[in-house]
Amino acid sequence: MWELFARDFLAEIGFVIEIGPGRGADAGRDMVVSEQMIGRIQTRAYRWLVSCKHYAESKKSVGLADETSITDRVRHHSADGFIGFYSTLPSAALVERLHQYANKGELGGYEIFDAKKIETRFIDTGMSKLALRYFPKSYGKMRPIQKLLGELVELRCDVCDADILRRSVTGKSGNLVWAMSSHGPPKYKELFVVCNGECDRQVQERIRSSGDYNSWESIADLCNPILYLKNMLTYMNQLHRAPSEFSEKAHSRMKDVYVSLAQRTLREVTKEDFERFKDLRILDGIPH
Repeated sequence: MWELFARDFLAEIGFVIEIGPGRGADAGRDMVVSEQMIGRIQTRAYRWLVSCKHYAESKKSVGLADETSITDRVRHHSADGFIGFYSTLPSAALVERLHQYANKGELGGYEIFDAKKIETRFIDTGMSKLALRYFPKSYGKMRPIQKLLGELVELRCDVCDADILRRSVTGKSGNLVWAMSSHGPPKYKELFVVCNGECDRQVQERIRSSGDYNSWESIADLCNPILYLKNMLTYMNQLHRAPSEFSEKAHSRMKDVYVSLAQRTLREVTKEDFERFKDLRILDGIPH
């Protein structure tokens, strides 16, 4: 199963699978993949020998005893470089050995996909279908980003430009801060997306110094499908009752927020989502 996951993962990030995993003797490889290396004069396929090791249950690192005769295996399969695809970490000795091979020209290059790097790719590139296929139990907890429109729609902090959408996957999100006027329409003048802490403080201070006041909403709550839906319905009702209360700038920013966060929220509701929904006591008007 790990080899099949590695095949689909590498294909998803752009590698061409030349020799896939199979049963029987494999002469020291799990698969061979390639990518196009573009030079000034010509383009050629760069071939990688891929070795898959799945030690997640034992949590042991992949060491020299697990990866023997690396350069011989690479040459045997007419490959240029070596990829280790591991569910744990490589040992320091293995990394040092690969580094030595590369420095001596015995390997064209090497790359290690360990557990953390694989997880980061899920967050960065939005491979939700792959996560659902191979890790259905973890899918709801991980809540990966999904490219609903074919490409990633970012959501960045208006102060420091941090990637709020990506941070939301790891539990570090931020807030929506509304700049609100007490002098008549539009009541909701501007909407800011900010990190928790200093960025939030700077924006709220700026709003108050201009004579306005503010309200805020947690982006973490908007990553809960039910709370996301509730928020959207509430916003639509406010627009219906008093459309002039929202400036065009604030309304445009709110649409951006909904589109970006939809990449996290349009998924099956987990038990934790529903419990959080009940905790906030806002079940009115939603069938349950």
